[in-house]
Formats: sequence, structure tokens, C-alpha cells
Amino acid sequence: MADTDGASLASALRMPPGKAMEFFRQKLNVPTKHWDDLWHEAHARGFMVAGATSQALLADFRKAIDQAIAGGITANGFRKEFDAIVAKHGWAYNGSAAWRSDTIYSTNMLTAHGAGRYARQSTPEALEMFPYWQYQHHTCQHPRPQHVAWNGQVIRADDPWWNTHYPPNGWKCHCTVRALSEKMVKRMGLTVSSAPLLNARPWLNKRTGETLWVPEGIDPGFAYNPGKAWQEGLAPPIGSRFKAEDAGSVARPSAPPQKPAPSPAPVAHKPEQEETHLVPVPDVHRDDARQTDILRLHKHPIGNVNAGEMPEAVRKALGAQTRTVKLSGETMEKQLHKHGDLTEADYRRLPAALAQPDIVARQGEKRVLFFHQAGYIYRGALKTTGDGAENYLLSFHRTTKEKATKALRDLPILSGSLDALSEADTVPDEDN
Repeated sequence: MADTDGASLASALRMPPGKAMEFFRQKLNVPTKHWDDLWHEAHARGFMVAGATSQALLADFRKAIDQAIAGGITANGFRKEFDAIVAKHGWAYNGSAAWRSDTIYSTNMLTAHGAGRYARQSTPEALEMFPYWQYQHHTCQHPRPQHVAWNGQVIRADDPWWNTHYPPNGWKCHCTVRALSEKMVKRMGLTVSSAPLLNARPWLNKRTGETLWVPEGIDPGFAYNPGKAWQEGLAPPIGSRFKAEDAGSVARPSAPPQKPAPSPAPVAHKPEQEETHLVPVPDVHRDDARQTDILRLHKHPIGNVNAGEMPEAVRKALGAQTRTVKLSGETMEKQLHKHGDLTEADYRRLPAALAQPDIVARQGEKRVLFFHQAGYIYRGALKTTGDGAENYLLSFHRTTKEKATKALRDLPILSGSLDALSEADTVPDEDN
């Protein structure tokens, strides 16, 4: 006998809220007009309620969802909060109050808990002990046949399939993922299988005129992994509208020949008269999100975060594919050991140091040194991977103009000059 949707939701959320809270609280409020104004990974950084164009309205909804994730209010409690918020702001919305409040509640709760679950399951320690993940469908009143078909399948945790299929995989999807060790798989008599075919199908967005490719069994807008986007800094800048090919691409890297990736190609363009307008998020707010991630990594050096973006000229000089610079937990551990004197204020300056370095010098084919002055002189180093796909910060610390001069003595300078650095506020620190 099938459980009610409420009972199914409760089973899907049966985990400590800590990581779910971290995921939700690092988001930025983004006013939107339509449910698809944010797409895929952008939801990992942006909190939205479709049609909520007021920051004050969003703030009240956010407070109520925050309470729900923390366990302070139930679904019924949120419905009461929804009614009060709507009355307070005079908000006109689509659909019935029960349907709309339930959609807002379940989508945010399931996504936050899914991201939190992924954060726990994807740490290096967890992956070493539990290298396999099992898809679990929880019974509900209206099960999706494809989700039922995936139920019980055991797939390697590092399979790219999880980039698009880590739940939730649709509106009110209560599916979860269970981590398994080698011994557990053998003891339970399970078989590790290859990832199912994507079987992508075209989906026409009638409002925009775009046709996007969506994997079978996944609702449009859910073909991404919120936890992965959060942990690895994959979310694109909030406030930018995505091209159809970016939004609809579900190609799996290194997919075996028998599982060809679909050809992502928009077959129609959005009419100009229906152009979607998003309220741009200022750079300072994007830096706020990066700073929050960096400080979180400072306290818990696990995973990777987006530390900022290098200038376009530096990207071209390194032959990198992206401007995004990642900071890994491994590097942060080295930072804590070698440069333990750095404060939170120092790390808050890192995104600006990457975006606006006073001097950049090449140190090898795929590596550069950079210097930035903001009260102190900071020295940093970043490296691009051999294929140019990713960039990583290698070090970041305070230095002096004298040591900067020495470090740059035999290096070709790509931009800036020593004249940009002042001796006034420098403090001693040991260079590597």
C-alpha cells in the first residue's frame, strides 16, 4: 500500500539538517518572474520563488523555509506562514494556495537535503569507504515509472551519470541515494551495474520558444546535481541568462560508445518580445558568496570551492578554458599549516585579489604568480591543469615589496609593475 506524499517526504528528509542548512543559507535572493529564470546549477547559488519580484517578499519566504529546514516548522506550519506572507505583501500568484505553498516547501526542502546528502557522501573519506551509490525510490501516491525502474541500481559513485541524476529528479521527487561499501555490496548480494542510458528527449519551453534536451525520467529544470554544483563551485554567475545549449546539454564526459551522448542543439530561439529579464546581481554579492565558501572551507577543508575569477587576459595567456579559480581543501590545509597567521579578513580579500591583481607574472607554461595590495601586499600562485579545463589556487599569503621584487626578478611580467605596490602597509611573511 502506497504511503502518502507527506510520509514519503518525511522519509526522504530523514537526515541531520546541518549540511542542508549550509547549502540553503549560502544562497543569494534572486527576484524572478518565471520558474525557469534560473536554470540548473544557478539554483545552487540562488534562492527564488517564481513570480516573487520583491526582495522583501523573498526575505520572508526565505525565513520560513530556513525554519522548515532547521526543523522548526512542519509542512502544515509552512502553509500557515505562506498565507501570512501572501496577505502581508498582497502577492498575486498562480495556482491554489495549497498547491503553491506545497510546491515551494517540497522543492526547497528536497533540494537542500539532497545537496546536504551529496556533501556527506562525496568527501574523499566517504568515497574511499563507500565507492558505490544505490538509487532508492520511496513509495508515494504517484510514482514515476522511470524512478521505480532505477530503484535498487548500484552504480559507481564517480560515474558521470550522477551529474544529472542525483535526486531530486523532478517536482516532489522523494528519491534518495544510499552509499555502499564493497563489503556491503557483497553481503547484500548486489551487482554494480553500468549507468542507464540517458535517452534524452526534446522539451519545448512554450514561453521562450527554446527546445532543450532533457534525460528520460527527469523533469525539465532538474537535470543537474545541486550538491555537486555547491561543493565544486560549478554554478554560473547569478543574473546571467543561459543559452539553450548550456541549459539543455546533458552530454556525459567519457561516455562509453554504447551510450552516445545526445546532440545538444536548440531548434528555436526565444522571440525578442518575450526576452526574459533577470535582475542582475552585482559583483559584490557574488564575491560575498565566494567569501562565504572560502571561510567555510577554512573551517572544514573538504572539497573544492569557487575562490574567484582571473582576468580574461590571464586566462588567455594560460590557455585556460575558464576564468574560474578553485580552492581545494588540500590547499587550504597547507595554508593553515604554513600561513596560519592569515585572518578571515585576509581570505575575504582573495576574490578581489584574483580578479584585480596589481602584478601578474608567468611562472612556467601553466602557472602564474600574482600580487595584490589592499592594506597589505598579497602574493598568490595559481595553476591551470594540463588540458586547460580547470584552474586551482596553489598558495595565498602576505609578503613585502622587497620579497615581491626578488620573486619577480627572472619572471616575465604579463601585466602591471612593481610601481603599483607600496611599502606603506607591508608586513613580514615567509614566502615559499
